[in-house]
Amino acid sequence: MFGHNTDLQPLPVERAAGLTQSPDDGERFTDTVDSDPAALQLEKRSLLASHRGTVSEDVPGVPQKQQRRYFTAAMFCLVATLLSADQNLLAPNLTAVARDFNFTDAQRDKYLGGVISAAFFLLGAPAALLIGYLSDTMNRAKLLFWVVLLGEGPCLLTYFVTSYWQLFVLRALTGISIGGCLPLVFNLLGDLFDAQHRANVLSGVLIATGAGTAIGQALAGLIGPATNWRWPFVIVALPSLFVTGVMLAVVQEPPRGITEPALQAEFAADANFVYSECITMKQSIALLRVPTNMYVFIQGLFGCLPWGVLLTYLTDYLAQDKGLSVPTATMVTVFWGLGGGVGAVGGGALGQWLYNNISKASMPLFTGITVASATLPMWWLTNANLLTTPIFFTLLLAVTGGMLSSTAGPLNKAMLLNVNEPETRGVALAWQSMTDDLGKGLGPALVSALISALGRQSAFNLAIAGWLPCGALLALVAVSLTKDEAAMQARLAYKVDNHIPHVDDSLSYPNSSM
Repeated sequence: MFGHNTDLQPLPVERAAGLTQSPDDGERFTDTVDSDPAALQLEKRSLLASHRGTVSEDVPGVPQKQQRRYFTAAMFCLVATLLSADQNLLAPNLTAVARDFNFTDAQRDKYLGGVISAAFFLLGAPAALLIGYLSDTMNRAKLLFWVVLLGEGPCLLTYFVTSYWQLFVLRALTGISIGGCLPLVFNLLGDLFDAQHRANVLSGVLIATGAGTAIGQALAGLIGPATNWRWPFVIVALPSLFVTGVMLAVVQEPPRGITEPALQAEFAADANFVYSECITMKQSIALLRVPTNMYVFIQGLFGCLPWGVLLTYLTDYLAQDKGLSVPTATMVTVFWGLGGGVGAVGGGALGQWLYNNISKASMPLFTGITVASATLPMWWLTNANLLTTPIFFTLLLAVTGGMLSSTAGPLNKAMLLNVNEPETRGVALAWQSMTDDLGKGLGPALVSALISALGRQSAFNLAIAGWLPCGALLALVAVSLTKDEAAMQARLAYKVDNHIPHVDDSLSYPNSSM
């Protein structure tokens, strides 16, 4: 059994080529990591060549049938989807809730539309980091159960609220749950699928959770007016709690590191082998020294501005400022959303194909170009005379913009899984989720401030430009991705070969400069 805590310190990349250099040799890392994936295979791990692209069904501890592996992934995905249905349950019935609490229209917009929404996401951001840390130290299937319980218990109790502050606390707890759920699920999927399949799988998860959010909002819009605004919370919470209980009963947590080339030989050779490394605080901080991580984290902060326009203001702007009818304006935003679904699935598949067949660097380069290109259709919708433009052309541009802007979702998460060790992925994914949640909470507020200073059209033009630095940062990952993946595999190999609790702290991180 391999169970030492090893800090995220540099390990000689040369080990990946089958050499015997150790940290005691005094040589430091350089940026001369071989870009050939074959160089990452230790000679004693050559037996794994036939397993490239899939988790070996012969490796002890892995579900023995592919169907079992996909069933496990589907259960994790279903749990996340049902929890996501809770996200927008309040939105269709804000006025009904306001009347229950005797709010004026201004109070409705401030306290229900603003304060609760901000708390939902802003509290979910730091919670994601804590849950990500826990996911790297304990049984993740059990943690997922408790995370969902933290969200769906308050969702169910929302039926009984009698004051605004009760509602505020319960929705904040649900925000914490949703903020921590997805990084946890992505962490689990990283140990079910290898680097050649992760982007495709993550695309499906993102589509499913997006559909869950839309279905929840649709249920609230249909059931709320027919009964009262409280019933949708019960209808969403009960099946979510049931499915989560089933998941805990029938699903086994995948072994950490089972999909990593540097570890698969150990799993194959020793039925008792366990990669039991746990994250340390030093490792959590060291994640910020990995260039690929930092590029992916920071780009999310710039992306919050255009998404703030899309999610909060676009429909009203098209109707009130561009002269479209409300149904037509709504149709444009719906088509953007449909394009986003196509972009997440198609972009994930194409990005994965580029990674597998062209080069690893081509995946982030593709993502950066598509995200930056999304500014063009969005700027056109903001500035063109839509009343003289055929609706078909407007809808076509909306679909195109949605496709271009949504490729980053699955590919960013796949890249984070690929460059971080199994015991650090939860925190890495949580950092990325945290920047996303901060964007969701702060994006609309920042755009609102820009509107006050510049007016709607100028503010939107400036906010949409946020996709340009976002795309540039993603394109920069093309420089770091291959090296960061190679360094991670080398660290894993060295940990297993030497069974050491710590590595020489004097050695520098291989890609610490950006």
